[in-house]
Amino acid sequence: MAGYMDDDWLPPSEDEEEEAAECELPDYGDVNFWTEVYTQQRGRELAPQEWLVSYGHFCAQGWRRFLPPGGRVLDLGCGDAEFMTEAYDDGYHDITGVDIVEPVLETMRQRNVDRPGMTYLWADAMDLSVFEDESFDVVFDKSTLDALKCRGAEATSSMSSEVHRVLRRDGVYLCISLNPPEDAQPAIEGTACGRKWDVEVMVCENENYDGADGPPKHLYMLPHLLLGNILLIAI
Repeated sequence: MAGYMDDDWLPPSEDEEEEAAECELPDYGDVNFWTEVYTQQRGRELAPQEWLVSYGHFCAQGWRRFLPPGGRVLDLGCGDAEFMTEAYDDGYHDITGVDIVEPVLETMRQRNVDRPGMTYLWADAMDLSVFEDESFDVVFDKSTLDALKCRGAEATSSMSSEVHRVLRRDGVYLCISLNPPEDAQPAIEGTACGRKWDVEVMVCENENYDGADGPPKHLYMLPHLLLGNILLIAI
């Protein structure tokens, strides 16, 4: 009934309103959010330095086999994670990191100044026109897809299309996501260029999971191998 109010209802207190606001997730698709994170205007509680999985945990799953020796790697939405720095020290010496926040790119340039072959460029995952077609053997995405899902299907479709374009014919797109496959897979498969991915889902336990509410228990990696005009599932 219009205008009905429960006799036991009370408006939320100031403390309850503040607690509710703190529980709301930020808009991870907003460049202003990331600018605040990487210029120390915002805490890192909801934007940790090493998203989802460390290089050591990645290798422990046997997933290192998807990084070909001597291959050219694009780290899509690199942020300030140590993942690719550790990959470089493990023998991968042709790595390009891109991000939409220039200050974090400068941080990474300084951090890796003694690692020739690590390059950092400003680029939007939805528009990688700074790169020519078929430029990379591997496109590595650790939760960039998750962030762009906040902006909707058009954003993820544009990103997926660009990943297609910059991958070499025998290249592989490695997408590590906290979204379950039923959410992440359609976002990847629906490319703006009209081509389709074949997706294989691999699951591992989140190394940051402590059994409590917070980090999800499982993470998902969705590798996609492109060969000629035929999409093959990476095994």
